[in-house]
Amino acid sequence: MAAEGTIGPQPGSCETIEADGLWLMPGLTDMHVHLREPGGGESETIASGLRAAVAGGFTTVAAMPNTLPPADTPGRIRDLVEKGRMAGTARLLPVGCITEGRAGGRIADIEGMAVAGAVAFSDDGSPVLDEGILKEAMAAAGRTGTVVVQHAELPWLEPGGVVNRGPVSESLGIPGIPAESETGAVESTVRVAESCGGRVHLTHLSLPESVGIVHEARLRGARVTCDVTPHHLALDETEVLTSGSMAKMNPPLRSGRDRGRLVDLVARGWVTAVASDHAPHAAELKAKGLMDAPFGITGLETALSVTLSVLTGGPEPMPVLDVLALFTTGPCGALGIPCPSLPPGAPFNAVLFDPDETWTPSRRTMFSGSTNTPFLGRPLRGRVKAVWTGRRIFRDGAFES
Repeated sequence: MAAEGTIGPQPGSCETIEADGLWLMPGLTDMHVHLREPGGGESETIASGLRAAVAGGFTTVAAMPNTLPPADTPGRIRDLVEKGRMAGTARLLPVGCITEGRAGGRIADIEGMAVAGAVAFSDDGSPVLDEGILKEAMAAAGRTGTVVVQHAELPWLEPGGVVNRGPVSESLGIPGIPAESETGAVESTVRVAESCGGRVHLTHLSLPESVGIVHEARLRGARVTCDVTPHHLALDETEVLTSGSMAKMNPPLRSGRDRGRLVDLVARGWVTAVASDHAPHAAELKAKGLMDAPFGITGLETALSVTLSVLTGGPEPMPVLDVLALFTTGPCGALGIPCPSLPPGAPFNAVLFDPDETWTPSRRTMFSGSTNTPFLGRPLRGRVKAVWTGRRIFRDGAFES
């Protein structure tokens, strides 16, 4: 196997790598990450976040716009593209805001941001609930070949909610987030998409009912896709009892029954992609406790290992190639971008992965600027061994110059 430059013999420039038992795959794509820059450099920077992406096998990431200031103008999109290029690791694809300032009011310059490099548009963390604006956004995105990504939440149903509404929230005596907050928003978003023929992607769905709504809409011909996260596949609401704020996220971890059904629907092919929803927070922010800590966990470096363990480790294992499609053709198709491939003569964009190596995430070995994850200190199976983006940039846990 040629390790540098292009695939195929290159006289004088080839390196042979022993890869028995390893998997060679195209570079992975994560369609939902938070890189925090600008405004949140104490938690993550573009440089550290993209290094974490590569360590997790991702050569392309779509960065959400809820930064300070938010990515709501063509100029800010161009800045992100340039900072990603300067990092020299994974490819950064900016997601622009749907509305100015993510405030839900006036629609942002979607067409201008698309020209500047935005591949999708979202007010992630804040759902767009005005149907007129949502239709206008879908129309503008359609004209530019991009997609609207909707955060599904009805905030008035969950005032002060921090975890799933159920036995755990009751036992802790804290406000819960009901299932209806997500499913209601999914239903309304799908209704808008069907009414105008627009294309929309529902992100980080946590409930089997939500995935079912999307699936039924697709059967009716709606242009609707969705993703789920590794943590919603692997963990349930009881994780909050042991991990506290490290297991606080929005949408929250759901019941064990919901988790199991969600895994089943992914295995059936009802979900388009798995996305990490990588949401780094500095240690002092997560130390504020369950009620006051921010939502979100890191996930770029653990996403593939966790997802493979869940989806291939059960009594009816999902085929490995189908799992990998959730990180390659699935997200690329939802974003409308070419999927990395390995044709002869093309720049080598690939990942070498050991499905059997066991490793333990730690603050010392992880590349993200933050390590707010309940998987910290837990042995995981399957690890990225090398990554190429035209040249080899990562091997055996270290970046190459």
